[in-house]
Amino acid sequence: MIIRNILTGVCCLILSMMSANAALQDDAENSKNILIAYFTWADNTHVADPSQVDLDATTSASLLIPGNTAKLAQWIHEEVGGDIFSITVKEPYSSDYDECLERAASEKDNDIYPELTSRVNNLENYDTVFLGFPNWWYSCPMAILTFIKENNLSGKTIIPFASHGTGGFAASLRDIKEALPDNCVMLKEFGVYRSDVDRSRPALVSWLHSLNLK
Repeated sequence: MIIRNILTGVCCLILSMMSANAALQDDAENSKNILIAYFTWADNTHVADPSQVDLDATTSASLLIPGNTAKLAQWIHEEVGGDIFSITVKEPYSSDYDECLERAASEKDNDIYPELTSRVNNLENYDTVFLGFPNWWYSCPMAILTFIKENNLSGKTIIPFASHGTGGFAASLRDIKEALPDNCVMLKEFGVYRSDVDRSRPALVSWLHSLNLK
């Protein structure tokens, strides 16, 4: 009886370990199918003297690396895994807020798609794409639309996230949806006011859980 109980216990332990390993493998496999692509001002400009940036100014909070959107992207990565891809343009934007938005407005009004520095390798391996950006001129930066145009996102699940001012997402979700292939599925977005980014992680985690990705 004692030997039987011991053997039974060992078998249960082995089965439990196998189940746990299988769950870990499933989680690892799921994370491999996730891409977190984002655009942030900090990765697309040059600041001559970072010490002169007023970090208390809401217009400058995302100017220095990592930038607001990159922070959100990193937190998403820590929670769900996957790969991170920073969307960068060949011609950097001005580090002056007004000049940057003036160019952003011109690109939007004239349907100018800024050239990017690179594309995603093996995009076919990803089923889910988080797409992050700041609100620029009442929409997403045109670089986001360049990314959509240059990368085949057909059939993928798209999850937008953004930092923004008082305008919220404005027309960005509409513009992104219009640019995506018809067979994409767009899940509930996450947005945060730019001055609240540093304390927004709990809300972001709650949003991720609500998506039921696993």
